[in-house]
Amino acid sequence: MGLGKYVPARGIYTEPARLQRLNWIRSITGLGLHSMEHTRLDAGRLTGNIEGFVGSVEIPVGLAGPLLFRGENVQGEIYAPMATTEGALVSSVTRGSLAVSMAGGVSTCAISQRMTRAPVFAFSRMSAASLFASTVTQHLGDLRAVIRQVSKHAELISIEPVLLGRTVHLKFTYTTGDAAGQNMTTTCTWHACQWILEQPHLIDGRELDSFIIEGNTSGDKKASSQRMTEGRGIRVTAECVLPESIIKRVLNTTPDELVMGYHHIASGAVHGGALGSNANTANIVAAIFAATGQDIACVHESSVGQFILERASAGVYASITLPGLALGTVGGGTHLPAQHELLEMMGCVGKGSAARLAEIIAGFALALDLSTVSAAVSGHFASSHERLGRNRPARY
Repeated sequence: MGLGKYVPARGIYTEPARLQRLNWIRSITGLGLHSMEHTRLDAGRLTGNIEGFVGSVEIPVGLAGPLLFRGENVQGEIYAPMATTEGALVSSVTRGSLAVSMAGGVSTCAISQRMTRAPVFAFSRMSAASLFASTVTQHLGDLRAVIRQVSKHAELISIEPVLLGRTVHLKFTYTTGDAAGQNMTTTCTWHACQWILEQPHLIDGRELDSFIIEGNTSGDKKASSQRMTEGRGIRVTAECVLPESIIKRVLNTTPDELVMGYHHIASGAVHGGALGSNANTANIVAAIFAATGQDIACVHESSVGQFILERASAGVYASITLPGLALGTVGGGTHLPAQHELLEMMGCVGKGSAARLAEIIAGFALALDLSTVSAAVSGHFASSHERLGRNRPARY
């Protein structure tokens, strides 16, 4: 009898089931897959995190910092874990952190948190869609009561209907505590919509053609102009002032050259149609997200940001604003052993820790952008990657 084309032991979270699946794919491919033989993860604790579990992939984790924080939710020196295979990243972050710390540290502020889900209701006629859009907002209190029965952490802030022809995209906006809240808000929105569908004065079954839980206007896992202006997750900002002496000594450039380089990358971002303008925020977001058990697919939307440099009398004023860090310190992969330990290392456990993590990411993102732009204008960008980022350095 053939092996079959479906992965075996479906829905079973045990070590024997993991090995059964591993041996099955070995038979299918004819490969040993020896690196998958052993894993430190407990298969029984991965329900809700993965299906068809066969093993784990190890990503190197480096320590960047220290970076001195003077934020609303984080103070003192912080070391950040960077899960990455990109050489030169940790060194560049650390150099930027040194410059910012010597200048007195980075000020950070987590401004707000919001998570959205946007179902779509399609009607047979525009008049029916318009009537629904104008009346559904009157039931915010009822929807909040439904959601409180589903989750004690999600709080519905608002519902906003958008009428497009005969369809209504209904954006639900929540706060979700220390959780990123993507699955939480999906469940809450589903139950809220079931309540809506049961109300004859809101929905005439003869007029409703279809309902979908997400109509793709929430910005889930997508970079968009809406994410830039409104945010989806935690909106956070960071700032510092770098004296001329530190810019010269640590960053190997001058204030004028640094600001000139910033203007070039900002104008290039406009010409290229980028959302916001930054040097490489995605590096920080991806590295810390991977190290702390975040949803890696949210790196796309979470890396949208606005980096700003201004010439100041004392040197250079620098800031970065990240409008939508979709992260949490509970839920998802944050409970896994290594990820949880690294969150603990940064003090990002307990109530209010999601805002702290957001401020840490913003501070290190600012440090990295300062270091990256400095390396580019001083002519060290290529040489540093040649030295630290290549497995086989070229010989001339």
